[in-house]
Amino acid sequence: MSQFVERNGELFKVLVLEGPGAWLISHDSPASPFFVGDMDAYQHTLPPSAQGGELSAAGQKRLELIQPLLDAGDAAVMDKQYRLNVAKDIAERYSTTHRTVLKLFYRYLATGQLLSPKARAPSTNPDFDWAIRTFYFSAKKLSLRSAYEMMLLQRYTDFEGNLAPIHPSFGSFRAYFYSRNYHKSPRKIIARDGLTHFQRNCQPAFGSASEWRKSPGSYQMDATEADIYLLSPGGEPFRPYIYLAVDSATQLIAGAWAGVTCDESAVMRCLENACRDKVEWCEQHGVVIDPEQWPSHGLPYEVITDKGREFCGARMQELCRRYGVELIAQAPFRPDRKGLVEKAFNLLQERFKPLLRGKGVIEPDAQERWAVDYRNQATLTLEDFIQVLIHCIVYLNSGRTLSSGCTPAQLWQSSTPQLLDVDANSLYLMSLPRAAAKLTRKGLRVNGILYVPTDMDGLFLADTCSLSYDPANLSRVYLAEHDFRPCMAAPGQGVEEQSLSDYQATQEGRRAMLREAEGVATSASINCLRAIQGVIERASEEVHI
Repeated sequence: MSQFVERNGELFKVLVLEGPGAWLISHDSPASPFFVGDMDAYQHTLPPSAQGGELSAAGQKRLELIQPLLDAGDAAVMDKQYRLNVAKDIAERYSTTHRTVLKLFYRYLATGQLLSPKARAPSTNPDFDWAIRTFYFSAKKLSLRSAYEMMLLQRYTDFEGNLAPIHPSFGSFRAYFYSRNYHKSPRKIIARDGLTHFQRNCQPAFGSASEWRKSPGSYQMDATEADIYLLSPGGEPFRPYIYLAVDSATQLIAGAWAGVTCDESAVMRCLENACRDKVEWCEQHGVVIDPEQWPSHGLPYEVITDKGREFCGARMQELCRRYGVELIAQAPFRPDRKGLVEKAFNLLQERFKPLLRGKGVIEPDAQERWAVDYRNQATLTLEDFIQVLIHCIVYLNSGRTLSSGCTPAQLWQSSTPQLLDVDANSLYLMSLPRAAAKLTRKGLRVNGILYVPTDMDGLFLADTCSLSYDPANLSRVYLAEHDFRPCMAAPGQGVEEQSLSDYQATQEGRRAMLREAEGVATSASINCLRAIQGVIERASEEVHI
């Protein structure tokens, strides 16, 4: 009857006894036999349950294949070179490889089976489990070797710090780690890199994003900072923000906005763009398109986004109340729940970055030692960049073919979008920046300019009003709380059709002129005082004479 021994949870079969030692082969992982001179480290154990039975035709052929090795007896076990030569002869005779022959031979020696045995449940090792969970699954990020050495220090050394003669090898520790799939455990990622990293990058994503909604009208929204530097009107480089609204059913980019701000106004401008006729909007930026290339216009019935401040602020709540839009704010660290808009950003930037390299595009080596300062490469203005985005979006909407064989624009046109027919001008007014002002007898002062309401119905002196203003046109503002009732600039201020930046520049020039005039007036006043003092002194001298 065959003898079996065990060490560190691994089962071995005794093939040949040789004095105090023996030739062993692993029963769990059959491989080349090896000699052990001291068997004290191994414990005798019961043999595994036999899996005998009549050989099948395939098993009989395999037995015939390794029969020369079996006939060689102990020589095939103890002499590696002899075993290899016999295996090569068999492989040449049967048109196979010597590795296949040896694999069958080792399996038959270890288990008595010629077919792959059913996987045996791996035995547990409490010391290994404790070391992996205590030292490897740790924020200190010890290597597997360091975790193994810490286990030896804690469990296999005496009071004087001497290592026990019998201790597990690192190979067995490593094999135990991988055999039990500790390297694939989510706990490993959470313990070593943190829960935030796991939630953001490693959570499973099931299903198809396009199957979430069956018909167009549910928009996924998000923002990103573009990987490019642009030139401001003053010549200073800056990175623009891009806002996108992507339909969940068709992957069509329904709305877009790019600018220097990242706030509620930018979100509203993106939704305002989604409501507009795209042919007209593209013409305003010098790009001519067909209606079929970008067919969407209208307000969605549902907006899916994250819990960013600009997406869940007062302005979005006002939009939802006014038009009945449902806002779905996803949990933190779940970009997969709005994966279409996340992917749209990647596709958009991958489209224009290769063509704009050397023109301000930020490469992965940014801020590394000896890296190029990409701010100095900035070439495009914001208007140029918007034109580039329009061309990229038109391609992604009407030129990119999805797995269904259709473009997003074709899917949109073949379905029935569930959109709200909202006046784009109303959304434009909602998207404007807001300011608070108190109503006085002179009017409402915003950005240093007085405005007079065209209708005082519902307004009272000393009321604090919320006003929307267009930085590009200061001739009027709008009362946000009274259906955007216009308030015209009081006459005599010189702000007709003037932008906020131009007005501020004019005011700065005026203040500089006033400071210069004040200096001249002060000098004249001092000269006047000096002259008067001189007259008084002369008069006093004549009196005393």
